Amino acid sequence: MGTALKHARMELKTTKDMKDLIFRAAALMGVDATAFVLVPAAERAQQVIANYTAIQLSLDGQRRFATLMEQPPEPTEAMKALGKLPDFEEIR
Repeated sequence: MGTALKHARMELKTTKDMKDLIFRAAALMGVDATAFVLVPAAERAQQVIANYTAIQLSLDGQRRFATLMEQPPEPTEAMKALGKLPDFEEIR
């Protein structure tokens, strides 16, 4: 997480038992409760963002994509109609 000064603050509501559990586990690992909670949360946040922002294709999918990029199909009537919508005029 780095050594930069941290100014953003988050508060979590939990039960006393959950708080005690987190503090005990953090102490056993030799870290504070903040690091114990935030490090895995930040890692998970990065995974979620990557899953929603990256497209992963199989080898066959990559080949099919490359073929479509090199030899795009003719636009369908629906695609032509979509291209005529006002929001898409700048793209044409």
